[in-house]
Amino acid sequence: MKLTNRKTGTPTTTPATWTERGAIAAEFAILIPVFLLLIFGMLQLGLTYQRQEAVHAAAREGARIASLPTSDAPAACARATSTLSGTSFTGTPTCNVVGNCAVNDDRVNVTITVDNAIDIPFFGVQTFTLTGNGEFRCE
Repeated sequence: MKLTNRKTGTPTTTPATWTERGAIAAEFAILIPVFLLLIFGMLQLGLTYQRQEAVHAAAREGARIASLPTSDAPAACARATSTLSGTSFTGTPTCNVVGNCAVNDDRVNVTITVDNAIDIPFFGVQTFTLTGNGEFRCE
């Protein structure tokens, strides 16, 4: 098979794409860390968002229990932390209840805080605190 240069029309033995193979490999080696960073960053962001929503839902559930006239703070915290049992966190959730419907407070507020760790390549493990807040009127 005879190959010719498109610009000059002279015969050649190697196509232009054969001489560019090393350049493609070098570009791939430069771009693959960027793509991995983006992919793992998006995955960790999605997991963190899911965990943040779980903390908010647990705080709302604790506040719902605390708003009952026969309930107390330990029962509300127990319900809130049991709601988080299916979600994995780095630390143990802490619960704080403000207000008491048994003593005629108007509202009850439950706050849940928990440590969360994310691992993104090239940045290592980063730990930060997620906070959820739930507020209900006393029934």
